[in-house]
Amino acid sequence: MEKTPVRRSKSVDLDDPFTPIPKLSNLRSPRTSREFICPLRTTPPPEGSENSTTIPPSPVRKRGIEESSVTPLHRKNGPPLLKKSSMSKLADGFRSAANLINEGENDDDPFGLSFRNYQILLSKKVPETSRRIPDEEEVIDPSKCLPERAMEKYKRIKKLEKFYDWQQECLSDKRLLNGENCILSLPTGAGKTLIAEILMLREAIVHKRNAILVLPYVAIVQEKISSLAPFEDAFGINIEEYASNKGRFPPIKRRKRVSVYVATIEKANMLINSLITQNQLDQIGMVVVDELHMIGDGGRGAILEQLLAKFLYKGSGQIVGMSATLPNIDDLQFALRSFVYSTNFRPVELAEFVKIGQTMHQVENGGDLKPAGDLPTNNLKSTDPDGICQLLAKLIPKSSAVIFCPNKKNCENVAVLIAKTLPAHIRQAKRAESEAFLQSYLTDNDDERMDADLKQCILSGVAYHHSGLTQDERKCVEAAFMEGLIYVVCATSTLAAGVNLPVRRVIIKCPMVGRERLGKAQYLQMAGRAGRAGFDTKGDCITIVKQGEEERWFREMLKSDIPRCMSSLSSVEAMGSFILDMIVLKIAKNLEEVLLGVQYSLYAAQESPDKIRELVEKSLQRLEEHRFLTIEDREITPSDLGSAVFNAGFAPEEATRLHTDLISSLNQGVIFSSHFHLLFIITPYEQVCNINWDLFLLLYNALPQSERKLLGECGLEEKFILEAIITRVDLIAGTTRMRLYIALMLQKIWNHEPMFQVAERFGVEKGWLQATLQSSISQAASIAKFSEKITTMWPLRKLLPELVQRLSEAAQPELLPLMTVDGVKKARAAILFKAGYKTVGMVSTNVFLMTTNYKFQIARANPLKLVQELGTIRLAQAKSIINSAKMVLRDQVDEKMEELDVWGVATDNFDYF
Repeated sequence: MEKTPVRRSKSVDLDDPFTPIPKLSNLRSPRTSREFICPLRTTPPPEGSENSTTIPPSPVRKRGIEESSVTPLHRKNGPPLLKKSSMSKLADGFRSAANLINEGENDDDPFGLSFRNYQILLSKKVPETSRRIPDEEEVIDPSKCLPERAMEKYKRIKKLEKFYDWQQECLSDKRLLNGENCILSLPTGAGKTLIAEILMLREAIVHKRNAILVLPYVAIVQEKISSLAPFEDAFGINIEEYASNKGRFPPIKRRKRVSVYVATIEKANMLINSLITQNQLDQIGMVVVDELHMIGDGGRGAILEQLLAKFLYKGSGQIVGMSATLPNIDDLQFALRSFVYSTNFRPVELAEFVKIGQTMHQVENGGDLKPAGDLPTNNLKSTDPDGICQLLAKLIPKSSAVIFCPNKKNCENVAVLIAKTLPAHIRQAKRAESEAFLQSYLTDNDDERMDADLKQCILSGVAYHHSGLTQDERKCVEAAFMEGLIYVVCATSTLAAGVNLPVRRVIIKCPMVGRERLGKAQYLQMAGRAGRAGFDTKGDCITIVKQGEEERWFREMLKSDIPRCMSSLSSVEAMGSFILDMIVLKIAKNLEEVLLGVQYSLYAAQESPDKIRELVEKSLQRLEEHRFLTIEDREITPSDLGSAVFNAGFAPEEATRLHTDLISSLNQGVIFSSHFHLLFIITPYEQVCNINWDLFLLLYNALPQSERKLLGECGLEEKFILEAIITRVDLIAGTTRMRLYIALMLQKIWNHEPMFQVAERFGVEKGWLQATLQSSISQAASIAKFSEKITTMWPLRKLLPELVQRLSEAAQPELLPLMTVDGVKKARAAILFKAGYKTVGMVSTNVFLMTTNYKFQIARANPLKLVQELGTIRLAQAKSIINSAKMVLRDQVDEKMEELDVWGVATDNFDYF
């Protein structure tokens, strides 16, 4: 392997954590950084024809003109069904949008929809008037990643002076610029996100093609949407969110701009599917996957593996995967037909330590522990036996720390302990600012109520962060931390792979995650959070380990390798889901074509052809037995049930159970005395909680007779509840009784009871209840899509959309348009409405605009003026609301233009806004 000269890091200054112990100053450099590039391992093309019955050993990436085609943009079959006079209303709405002041487009980008292969573009006979020849100053140097002016804009937005050497080297790599797939294997915090952003901008600006950025969690998607928002105006592109209930399938047709879709794994897979269905996959020029190692993460990993395999097989774009923990990178390199760029460079020095008793040990290169000194006596041992406060004493308030705890309750206990232990002058230092911050937060949150302990902790400069909190509470903690109001965050391990909270020190309170031992990959992710570039010049991670058995296995873990990343398609269920997708999408029509599609997966890179064929045949047999598809004369076709499963995005195994339950409910008759029966139908199977049987009996007796009848038919009569009260049995996820109990919670939310009151009454966490509500809304939307393909389920197709809207937007009708804006809930929408902001408008200048039709439009507002008008809102919140309002109106206008285009109304001469 070719290597560049070794770079050695400077000696770490450890006087801060462990003074006044003198011998700590003699420590050696903690780790040695090496920067190298793994050469491309090429794969020979398959021999023989495509129709060969043998599995090709390694199909190559399709990039030639003969293998690629550019399909027209989105077309609809026939005009949409519009009500009387809707055509005139549509035209009026369009004219109103078109009359808005021009937003100030980017002169660098003509926004034309062109593609990488110019010959293909010419073959489509695009009219000359739709093409624009670039000016001389816009000519792009092929050796550069972005045009010079675009690169300067990017640096200005990101406040960068220069790139790291490895970034400059990577962005100059001809293989990357020529469109070859690439895996970036770098330590956490090395700056690989910058590479992804520039490559996506290159795809949009240079090649005029869309890009998809795949992220593992909703919170990270939302954070990335905020960070990429300035790119919209600067580069004339769209940043579109595909997470939770955001995103349309197929995507909205954009007239002049290209888009960057920021999506979760599940939404990205649905997006790929919709584009294949519409023959528009060639509009995607790049797919970027962050945390690529999640491809081995069970169910979600299987979805990620499927979407990459489908894009490799049928797409013509580039794939860039990024990860800090990829042990068997050769397998992924082979599966993605990619080259690897790898480096150990880290811009901020990181030192790793283990605290055993009062002795500090430094982690050396091979994972060995070297004694580094003894800490002073812990004077708070009775209340703080782990000595956490001792590790924070000389760190805060100048710097910040994250403490990873094994469970949620431990997070809260440690945060309260630290808040009480901090000196008074630190607790009071930013109390006034924190109170003002919390006041603005409480105004945002309708009928919600923040935990009293969390509120007191934040006022003292400490907080806890875990899944038991609501999304708004977690965002509040994150925002307060970024504004410098919080010094210490106590969090569970999910934060390690979650949002970016840069800290000086990471403390791992216990090497456990729940009841499981801390793994090597998790440990590296946690440690990598310390010392982020741009925030700190150094960072350190301290793990607190108990003597004895815990110390023994922790030492073994440090010396061990990261577990191999194995394919998630190795089960019949997962492979069956992938095969069903290929059949419904018409990617494959027979066994040989299915086997060819599977060759683009990680599973094919790790298993023999015989084993692959065996699993595929078993999966096909199972799908046929469950009537998801039919096989006649070797030709495979999907059934109505199979098409419904694909349309809804269900896994085949899950859909079998759901289909049976839905048919049973419809045969028994839907009870319309209230919405309780429908709420029961949409209650997800995977949720579980402890049941308060006394409360269950009380709520049961309060139900109408018709709904009691429903409970009886489901096997839950009053005598069963009485027996359960005596025995105190626990129920497992997915049982009828568990789903009925959860449906009772949803009924309370349906009746406008505040979520915190429902959570307190049923004894569940607010975060869990909120997640259950979101899961129920998603389940309802999926069931509605499922019923579109099953004619006997037409009642659900008619009833569920209204249910979804009521659950997700329970508010007055006049407030609903405002609530489409991120950060605007019922309480804030009412304040905005009262202040005169009654519509979502488009910003073109930073001034207020008044017309005879509307008083104020949110997106036209000046952020400072909005803060003055509302009083309790912060400037950052005002900017976020205005940016979101821009995106909402942009989508509404484009949807209207899309409909006008179907009707034949010319829109080519209209600009965006």
